[in-house]
Amino acid sequence: MKQFLAFDLGASSGRAILGTVDNGRIELEELHRFENGAVEINGGFYWNILGLFSELKTGLRIAIEKGAKLSGIAIDTWGVDYALLDRTGSFCGFPRNYRDPRTNDILPFAFERTPKETIYERTGIQFMNLNTIFQLSAMVRDQDPSLEIAEKLLFMPNALTYLFCGNICAEYTIATTSQAYDANKGDWAWDIIDAIGIPRKLFPKIVPPCTVVGELAPALCQELNCLPIPLILVGSHDTASAVAAVPATNSSRSWAYLSSGTWSLLGVELNAPLITEKALAANYTNEGGLEGTIRFLKNIMGMWLVQESRAEWKRQGLKYTFDELDEMAIAAEPFRSLIDPNDEMFVAPGGMPERIAAFCANTGQPVPETPGQIMRCALESLALKYRRTLDEIEQITENKIDLLHLVGGGTKNLILNELTANAINRPVVAGPSEATALGNIMAQAIAVGELADLAEGRKAVAASTDTKTHLPNRPETWDAAYDRFQTLLG
Repeated sequence: MKQFLAFDLGASSGRAILGTVDNGRIELEELHRFENGAVEINGGFYWNILGLFSELKTGLRIAIEKGAKLSGIAIDTWGVDYALLDRTGSFCGFPRNYRDPRTNDILPFAFERTPKETIYERTGIQFMNLNTIFQLSAMVRDQDPSLEIAEKLLFMPNALTYLFCGNICAEYTIATTSQAYDANKGDWAWDIIDAIGIPRKLFPKIVPPCTVVGELAPALCQELNCLPIPLILVGSHDTASAVAAVPATNSSRSWAYLSSGTWSLLGVELNAPLITEKALAANYTNEGGLEGTIRFLKNIMGMWLVQESRAEWKRQGLKYTFDELDEMAIAAEPFRSLIDPNDEMFVAPGGMPERIAAFCANTGQPVPETPGQIMRCALESLALKYRRTLDEIEQITENKIDLLHLVGGGTKNLILNELTANAINRPVVAGPSEATALGNIMAQAIAVGELADLAEGRKAVAASTDTKTHLPNRPETWDAAYDRFQTLLG
């Protein structure tokens, strides 16, 4: 038996989770939960990295006081965001959050310096103005003084690992999200970096997941009254950890995954990057996974639509629970109005119900007025977006998909799960909800030899969690709604 501590940082909260790996099973226990939202300062959005580090130390302290014998500590969070270090090892200001508006109009600036087609040929990454390469482009364009003093770039999970042990590196799965990584050469895309004018010195060595990179710093051991504990790089990108925990142990059926949370990431696992004209035209991404696998996927604006709507109503004094919103959605008229979840008008925080209503008005549809109508619109639109994405994946990969594995916090939304099964006309296997934490713990166990490899890790996940299969019960109205949705998206 071995125990590991996973820190999983999501868009609204972070958690410290103790994982115990014993006899081919993984048991999880949440020890500490804390807030993790973007901090707005003068119209910009930032990470509260020092506050988060304090919370991580609290989580570690709780594990130690509980008597856990930790064989490792690892951190995962979303991709693209980064911190910069100066020559003394101090941060060059506070790291920006990917929703920061400085990149709203950055794509033309970058494409003037290197063609869009060249960027995709090198990186195979979906174009989103929030990607690391475009955040850095904005710094170049704005002549940000931080670039003059910065010596190294650390992606956020690696920056937090640095605070624990002093290691400077870029873990592979998180590096691939940057659109500054050459998927064919397995190194940084130096020609793109040079063309945009980003200093080469910023980019650290790339290290594979399931790697021990150091031990807890002596000062922290003294502060926490503990012995040195290994710091491990896992699938530092939270989706890489979530996909690693897909309980797909039967290779006879072709499966896709949907990591459902604030973002929905829908794709398939490949052995090599798929960088083609069709993939570029449909804006698909090739991100790294455990054991050199590729997550060929599309980012979709997921539960963000629901979370932000609920937050807006709360600001207005209407404190709905998620269950109450689901009930109102069920009672609302189906297919009354639809949206494109990935429209850029839904990216920024604030005013989500009004934005959904505005999209419907602008496209000549009935305007949703009640919370139930807005929720029904958002959930049905997400389900239809999943269908469109699966259809695209089948066309691009020339491979039929038999079922969809749904993992992550979104598995708890039974209404969306059922709508998705109906929309895609395939079985949806929902679970585990704690996929990211399970994938994090699994990778730590692989790093220290407690689990042999990814296949054995997935067997452990399957043995440790319950899943629920949603079978399609699909009336013809879904086909008509999909035709409407296709016309809406063009």
